[in-house]
Amino acid sequence: MEEIPILKSKSYSLLIHILVWVAFLLVPMLFIESSEGRERFMIMGWFLQLLMIGYFYYNYLFLIPQYLLKKRIGLYFLLLVVGLITIIAVNVSFIYLTYDLIEHRHKFDFLHSALFAVYPGIMAFALSSFVRITMEWFKNERQKKEMEAEKLSSELAFLKSQVNPHFLFNILNNICSLARKKSDETENAIIKLSQIMRYMLQDSKDEKVSLEKEVDYLQSYIELQRLRLSESVIIDFSSEGRCELLSIEPLLLIPFVENAFKHGVSYQESSAIHIRLTCQGHAISFVVENHIAKPRGGVTEQGSGIGLKNVTRRLELLYPGKHQLKISDDDNQYKVELDIQF
Repeated sequence: MEEIPILKSKSYSLLIHILVWVAFLLVPMLFIESSEGRERFMIMGWFLQLLMIGYFYYNYLFLIPQYLLKKRIGLYFLLLVVGLITIIAVNVSFIYLTYDLIEHRHKFDFLHSALFAVYPGIMAFALSSFVRITMEWFKNERQKKEMEAEKLSSELAFLKSQVNPHFLFNILNNICSLARKKSDETENAIIKLSQIMRYMLQDSKDEKVSLEKEVDYLQSYIELQRLRLSESVIIDFSSEGRCELLSIEPLLLIPFVENAFKHGVSYQESSAIHIRLTCQGHAISFVVENHIAKPRGGVTEQGSGIGLKNVTRRLELLYPGKHQLKISDDDNQYKVELDIQF
């Protein structure tokens, strides 16, 4: 059975940590030549090193991810100093309790013993910070590259699904029909089509666009879809709040709308698609709801979930811990609820 890569990576990381600390604990043995007092100095050295290992992971596993990476700088340094003072106090107490002769404890130098632990403590702090911050940098770079790859993959998938002959032929046929009837809607339909093409081919290259542009794109897409649908299909789209104040990654919302039109339109029964976007402060709520229509001839369309899988992955990469996506499928009613905190 093939081992899962992430588990394999964690196993290697754990093994490296163990080997490094084993080597670290052997260091005192290299500097103690005399056998006189060797055992006592070894115990004192090992105890201090164990404290330093604890301080290393205190900073590495707790302080940096919980405070430094979350920009809580003041509290981070306060807890860092408290941790250092604690290990110094513990080490001084240990040395005092294990001092060679009890009757000589009045000669014990507390200041010297305290300073003896300061330098290793600073080294443990510096090393743990360097290792953790370097790992976070590599992790962010890896996520950035993965995000760029996912974005490219998503854009190609959207482009393929939307700019396809079937979609274009339907729209162009509808525009031709409007032109023959000398309808006033002909010019508007051509403008909507050009807006869609421009947004997908030009604006979507930007890292972020105004949410208002994304809304305009959705509206143009919906209006062009209306041209090919009968009046029995109810399409309700609403946008509330100051959406122009927010920015979003392009083509992030369209897969949910596209999915609604792909599976929510029936030529045999009445259909309804409800789309609602609410902008409030630095957050948005996007809801798409549609009835699941019966496919023609009872054949279910294949590969329909690729766009949703792509956009779900993009959300995980772009807004980790800052978004909530809920998709429900109850009684042939499909509903997508997306909340994003910018």
